[in-house]
Formats: sequence, C-alpha cells, structure tokens
Amino acid sequence: MLTIPDLTLLFMVVVSGLAIAFVYMLHELEPRLARLRQRGERVLRDRIR
Repeated sequence: MLTIPDLTLLFMVVVSGLAIAFVYMLHELEPRLARLRQRGERVLRDRIR
C-alpha cells in the first residue's frame, strides 16, 4: 500500500510529466502556427489589393 508521501510524490511526477509534455507540444507546434499565420496574412494582403 502506498503511503501519503508516496502518493504525493507520484502525483507530482505525473503533473510534472504532463506539464513537460504540454510545453514540448507548444514548442513543436509554434513553427507550424507561425507559417500558417504568415500564409493568412499573405492571403489577406492579396485580397486588399
């Protein structure tokens, strides 16, 4: 049986892992989002002309 300190440590490890995964996901998505943003600006600029 896990004691309270063991459960707390397990919870902290799980939350830390999820936070790291979230930051990594944002790090991987940012270049793609920047390209999409540039493409969208180009389309809007072409429509204005």
